[in-house]
Amino acid sequence: MTADADFARRLAELIAFPTVSDVSNLDLVAHIEALAAEHGATCRRFDDPQGGAKTNLVVTIGPEVAGGLVLSGHTDVVPVTGQSWTGDPWAMRTLNHRFLGRGATDMKGFLACCLAALPHFAGMALKRPIHLAFSYDEEVGCTGVGPMAEWLGQNAKPSLAVIGEATEMDLVTAHKGGTIGWTYVTGKPAHSSQPDKGVNAVMIAAELIAEINRIAEEMRSGPTVEGIDPPFSTIQVNQIEGGSHGNILAEHCKFFWEMRLVPGDSVERVLGRMKARADMLEPAMKAVTSDAGIRLDIQSRIPPLGPSGDDALEARLLALLGRTAPRAVPYGTEAGIFAAAGMPAVVIGPGTIADAHQPDESIAIEQMAACSDFLLRLAASEVS
Repeated sequence: MTADADFARRLAELIAFPTVSDVSNLDLVAHIEALAAEHGATCRRFDDPQGGAKTNLVVTIGPEVAGGLVLSGHTDVVPVTGQSWTGDPWAMRTLNHRFLGRGATDMKGFLACCLAALPHFAGMALKRPIHLAFSYDEEVGCTGVGPMAEWLGQNAKPSLAVIGEATEMDLVTAHKGGTIGWTYVTGKPAHSSQPDKGVNAVMIAAELIAEINRIAEEMRSGPTVEGIDPPFSTIQVNQIEGGSHGNILAEHCKFFWEMRLVPGDSVERVLGRMKARADMLEPAMKAVTSDAGIRLDIQSRIPPLGPSGDDALEARLLALLGRTAPRAVPYGTEAGIFAAAGMPAVVIGPGTIADAHQPDESIAIEQMAACSDFLLRLAASEVS
């Protein structure tokens, strides 16, 4: 079975929509809805509650009964600004048996395979439905998919969700979770010759960063998951801004941190350590001025993914893929969110993550062909 060359046409159409995370994806969604209508599929939108400029989309093929499959991917892509592309990022090209264009690997290649399979799905005698679940704002912390995943878990109750991030068509059953945020420190400015008259926000931030560094070191001897590189949780500070002049105590400082936790580790434990250190520092700050303080602003939480525990399901997927064992990966995906919403979730998709976000992003045509073939065989084995 194959979805033949349709995936090339569908990928070219998808790449032509410049759905960078800070712009709307509504035109792309309307395009998918039009394709779905041609095959009698049902469409449901889950709009961005902040203004409706973006939406999640569920396309349902087959009977409206519990169970079935979810095939999911995100519609947004990362920017091309500052990258050295050799051609138009929004016009697909073919070179050396690869398709080039922004999102080719991450992850419009998988979406194109789903859309190419749509007419084949529609022609099957499906006993249970197939849901194509396309999200927004994955690239900025998986912040858009939640309501759609919750609806699927509560109403559709699928037996499996396949998230199509690039795995080279391997089965991934475990990955780290991610939590990101900013810490804001407010101090009191003073001349640097009289530091006791002020509160130096940069120095306070340094104390907090030192605590984060201690947590990072302790994580090396904490919970581990074999197959993830590195196998332990991590946390680091990647951005910092503060101060106004070399001889003035900094009134403000902020820094961005991110943690990537293995399944079994606790984000609340790590946040508790960070908050405890802030609570120790604040009294001396407020003794100088009540306006001083520390605020932790959590921007996004991505749950980790652990194995479902269904050995029979895992064996069926491995057999369909021609693989002998599943993998675990260090990066996060929306699979953890689908699993948290009450359905078994795995990650299987075409391409390699090393090609994601790169100038001249590309995907091997043979990977898309393998994905298309897998999707049709999966549908035949699971829902028809």
